[in-house]
Amino acid sequence: MLVIGGFDYFYLTGALGVIFALVITFLGLFSNKFPGKAMPLLMVISVLLFAIGIVGAAAGAKYKSAERHGPPAGTPVAGHKGG
Repeated sequence: MLVIGGFDYFYLTGALGVIFALVITFLGLFSNKFPGKAMPLLMVISVLLFAIGIVGAAAGAKYKSAERHGPPAGTPVAGHKGG
């Protein structure tokens, strides 16, 4: 997966998932024949958005701005005797 400037694709795929869910919700509310023959396509799109979201979250986690590198030097750590 291509990561540009620390961009987290999870936010993009999450937004696409929300938009997709809203669109199919409104289509289902206002059309008696929805989804009809489009059901397999909708299922495939849903699974793809989910899978791409998981991959995007995993890839984007590597580039978080608040990465943890442990406590600052000199900070007492539980279980460490220091010295």
